[in-house]
Amino acid sequence: MVAAHGETALYDAVLLGVEKVRQGRHRRRALLVISDGQDNASLYTLEQLRQRLKESDVQLYCVGIGRPGLSEKAEKRQEMRGQMILDEIARMTGGRAFFVNSASELEQAATRVALELRHQYSIGYTSTNQRRDGKWRKIRVRVSRSAWTPERSVRARDGYYAATY
Repeated sequence: MVAAHGETALYDAVLLGVEKVRQGRHRRRALLVISDGQDNASLYTLEQLRQRLKESDVQLYCVGIGRPGLSEKAEKRQEMRGQMILDEIARMTGGRAFFVNSASELEQAATRVALELRHQYSIGYTSTNQRRDGKWRKIRVRVSRSAWTPERSVRARDGYYAATY
């Protein structure tokens, strides 16, 4: 119920959070970001954040906090840009973004994140390309549908960097 004000270093905070999560002992790594998506004080740029997220194995879930009743066009545009950034960084890690306007919706979003994490499958894959050149390799994950299984959705990274060792 506290009004936020001042400077926000969202990109720096996400990068720091990713590094902390990577130090954890569990193989599956996820980070929950609750923000309006605005950044006006980071040392890192959005492009640097994107690059680091592509390199990491941390799944990002973002909960975008809306501000109902924005009247000025500039404020609405700024809020939409923040939502687009949160959605983009979540999707590129195989995660998901939720957008809320109240405390009860925030609780529901956190519950959905927890349920999604609990009901995910991890898959492994070995490339036929044996070169260890550190280059970006694009991948696409698809699930075949059968008559006796329920509909499934796939959220996965767009690719990975080949190991250099």
